[in-house]
Amino acid sequence: MRLLVLAVLLSAVVLFPSEAKRMNIYGETIVTEITPESGAMWTRVNDKEPMFPIELAKARMAGCTILSFDVVESGKADNIQTVISIPNTKISQHATSIVSQWQTAQTPTAKESHTVRLDFCLGLESLENTQQACAKQIQLPCE
Repeated sequence: MRLLVLAVLLSAVVLFPSEAKRMNIYGETIVTEITPESGAMWTRVNDKEPMFPIELAKARMAGCTILSFDVVESGKADNIQTVISIPNTKISQHATSIVSQWQTAQTPTAKESHTVRLDFCLGLESLENTQQACAKQIQLPCE
């Protein structure tokens, strides 16, 4: 009897793999510069949108965070502070990691203060649908 139950369970696992393994998840990350709007010396070398963090995708976590930081004379982001993070601090941790890795195109001659918003969007249908949903999300307040 035990062998029969074990055989049925094993065949169910082999014949019907979990839905999560077959599900595609599409992630999009959008960076929006809040301040300064113009006149800043510092700009990112690569202004392509950052990759969606795999840990957030596995957790199916989406949201937004606003960070403030200073760019020092060395060109690195310093004093990175979370202004707000929705739905929780896990989003903020990934956003902080992304900002801390940015390279500068032009090093400022003096410290500059910046505020950016990072939106992390997820979708299950297609990358195009996820991008459209993210375009709507960035119009909403991050609060």
